[in-house]
Amino acid sequence: MEVKRVIGNRRSIRFYLPFRPVERDKIQKMLEAARRASCVGNVTVARAIVIWKEQASPELMKAITPPLGYQQMQTAPVFILWYHDKLSYEANKWIDDLKNLATQRRIGEDVERTVAVIEKSLRPAFGASWEQMAVAPLAFMDVGQCVAQATLVAWDEGLGTCLMSSPRLEQIGKLLSLPESAIPVCLMSVGYPAESWEAGGQTSKHPFSELFYEMEHGTPFVEDAEVNEELKREGMIQAPAPLPWREAELKYLSHALSLEWQLAIPSLQAGNGEQR
Repeated sequence: MEVKRVIGNRRSIRFYLPFRPVERDKIQKMLEAARRASCVGNVTVARAIVIWKEQASPELMKAITPPLGYQQMQTAPVFILWYHDKLSYEANKWIDDLKNLATQRRIGEDVERTVAVIEKSLRPAFGASWEQMAVAPLAFMDVGQCVAQATLVAWDEGLGTCLMSSPRLEQIGKLLSLPESAIPVCLMSVGYPAESWEAGGQTSKHPFSELFYEMEHGTPFVEDAEVNEELKREGMIQAPAPLPWREAELKYLSHALSLEWQLAIPSLQAGNGEQR
């Protein structure tokens, strides 16, 4: 499938077929896509733990359940905890990763000269700042790129996903034996969609002109109507939600899957959320 249509078709799926297991090879493809994502200095910060629901303890399932995730937590057969490992930025490792890029002829024109510059100029700087860089926005952006690529590959493989976040992610470290250097970022549900792939239409986003600027903040990047029409033809821009039949679909799904409505409103004040 063309990448623009994959992006356009992708939805945050919350209703899965609980009786249909997800194949290990498809999870591996998602993880490999994450491993192939771009990252600063090739340090590869993203890590993940795959949680098979049928093998998980009730304690673990309770710990990873966010207040707005009741549908996916009841129906998804697989969850992936994505986290960032601060030690990915440790100075000596970072230097070795950069040298490896030079050896692969990905940076610099001459390997020996590039390695010399890395040792002379970058090693002292990294030695003094790697701990700060390990928790800087760029590090978490790299995790996001990994998760995004895994999301698109999942959709290309016929799977649905939904990203969720919760303060409770910090509490599951012991349950999953996470190292102290780990920073949980998000939880992803994975499974075969029980709802239609349209999921009631494409989720509306904030206006283009309010998000993107040109040359300076406040000067909108002006959309080209012809480009929008092209993206509609290629499937990136689709009919917005809610489609006329969505309410009936939601009622059907709740009944067919015997879902119980669960919503812990007070927890929302703590900053819980999920993907849209």
